[in-house]
Amino acid sequence: MTGGTRLRTGLFGAGLVGQAAHAPTLWEERDRFEFLVVVDPSAVVRDAVAARYGVPNAVATLREAIDLGLDAIVIAVPDPAHRDAVLEALQAGLHVFCEKPLAVSVAEVDEILAARGDRVVQVGTMKLHDPAVERMVERLLDGPAELVHLTVEVNDPDQAPFVDHLGLVTGRDVPPEVIDATRARGAEAVREALGGSPDAAASRAFEAYLGSLVHDVSLAHHLLGALGMEPPFEVAAAAAYDGGRGVSLDWRLPGDRFAHLEHLNLAGVADYRERVTVYCRDRILELTFPSPYLRHVPTRLVERRSVGTPAGLETVEYRVSYEEAFRDELRALHASITTGAPVRSSVEAARTDLVTLIDAFRMAVHARVEAT
Repeated sequence: MTGGTRLRTGLFGAGLVGQAAHAPTLWEERDRFEFLVVVDPSAVVRDAVAARYGVPNAVATLREAIDLGLDAIVIAVPDPAHRDAVLEALQAGLHVFCEKPLAVSVAEVDEILAARGDRVVQVGTMKLHDPAVERMVERLLDGPAELVHLTVEVNDPDQAPFVDHLGLVTGRDVPPEVIDATRARGAEAVREALGGSPDAAASRAFEAYLGSLVHDVSLAHHLLGALGMEPPFEVAAAAAYDGGRGVSLDWRLPGDRFAHLEHLNLAGVADYRERVTVYCRDRILELTFPSPYLRHVPTRLVERRSVGTPAGLETVEYRVSYEEAFRDELRALHASITTGAPVRSSVEAARTDLVTLIDAFRMAVHARVEAT
């Protein structure tokens, strides 16, 4: 293949992120992707999304989509179904983009690694492709910066305030056996991670770590890796609170440095804020992300440095681009498939992220049990 090749591509899973991000991107990026099929167990959803974007095929199963002669598949089904979908696609010779988390256990990721062969597998940690993140890496490497402390703080009301205007289609016609199998695998994954039977708060915390904090762990690993600190890092502490709606983890970093990451689901306030702050000896760099579902709203990057006089402070705000991270990650997928460009959001990186998240989940739940 060459960089100008259009990839025959399908979307498997036309739920929230499928409709809000991947379907419009595949339609917009028609120079790179021939959006050939929408796959979803709900006929109501798949037919509506296919009609909206002029997609010629709408089918219920991945097998039916594979039979159309695809080059690649974008997988956005519920998390517990990722492993089976990725393996089925790889066994058919497809390149794969899979939403985060890549799987719900390390063993499942290892199965994917073993099956990957020469196919491209990219994971949907799209913040790694945000133009402001790329600029932050540049600013960290200027010197380079000497990191002291990294923090991530997220308040998140869930998606409703930011997708209400999109006219997302929902369907109540998913076969019950599909729902039951997905729920069963999700519950099994929590039991495997915990080594016992979870209560409702532990199950919610598992989802918060793997479904939400995964973005921040991935991003922190990426930023720290740019400074020569290779994960995994020691998880010094972890906490789950408010019935599992809030989760956190702390790392001890090489050179007596430290990191704290926290995600709080705060449904009562229609505000999303994600702040990533890197405190260095001679500068402070801070990223502020908007809700990922607000398209073309730029991430804010601010750099602060002392300058001139004892009280002198220089503050620089970088507005890098209005480009969309969801679009840039699929452009990166195309480049990896057609030109051999390195995969930034790799299976190996996803495995490291998942090891950290499951370790933190287990530590947080055990600490909560001991405290009560």
